[in-house]
Amino acid sequence: MDWHQLEQAGLSPNEAKCYIALLKLGSASANEISRKSGIHRVSVYDALRGLREKGLISQIMRANKLLFEAGNPEKIQELIQEKENQLEEAKKVIPQLLLEFKLAKQKQEIHSFKGLAGIKTVLQEMLKSATEILDFGAEYKIKEFLPYDYPKWDKERVKRKIKMRIVANIKIKPTKILLTEIKFVPKEFASAVSTYIFDGKVALIMWVDSPLAVLIEHQAVYESYKSYFEYLWKTAVS
Repeated sequence: MDWHQLEQAGLSPNEAKCYIALLKLGSASANEISRKSGIHRVSVYDALRGLREKGLISQIMRANKLLFEAGNPEKIQELIQEKENQLEEAKKVIPQLLLEFKLAKQKQEIHSFKGLAGIKTVLQEMLKSATEILDFGAEYKIKEFLPYDYPKWDKERVKRKIKMRIVANIKIKPTKILLTEIKFVPKEFASAVSTYIFDGKVALIMWVDSPLAVLIEHQAVYESYKSYFEYLWKTAVS
């Protein structure tokens, strides 16, 4: 008999070995169980205590000697059923745990990137967007910093049919971009930061000597920036 199978019913290795030993011995002392199972006598007592708590053995006094006897193996089936019931109960909490996990991710997802390589990583994230991309603070700094990569990125965006709406500085007018609507604000509204709002995320790209980017995944932040963009969109001119 493989004692490992009894572990699946919730017995410890020592409990399983002692129970099998008792089935073969009938009534036996702790010393006899120790010899039969190969478990140290001290550990045998711990195992026997666990088996008694599970209702798998009983103890009797015979001729002033403490003996142990194995209970009906059908009790194992009860233990298995009990364990299955506990697992079914545990499964019920999974949907709530998943919800908490998603909410926690929404609260904490803020990533920072340095250098042009980091900026490219953010741009690639934007190409996964399932929504249109909203952009304000645009002065075409991206063309200055990424003169070769930006045209490729925009071509891929069009290929993926990702639309854009841009609120840009009027000094870059006239400008035409495929799948893109553009409105303008006065040249006084200069900015070295481009803000992209897309797919529940906000990306802030700082076009400075050593470019930086921050990608925020947070529904409340996304909604706030989107609301601000819509206000700009209403006040900007075509």
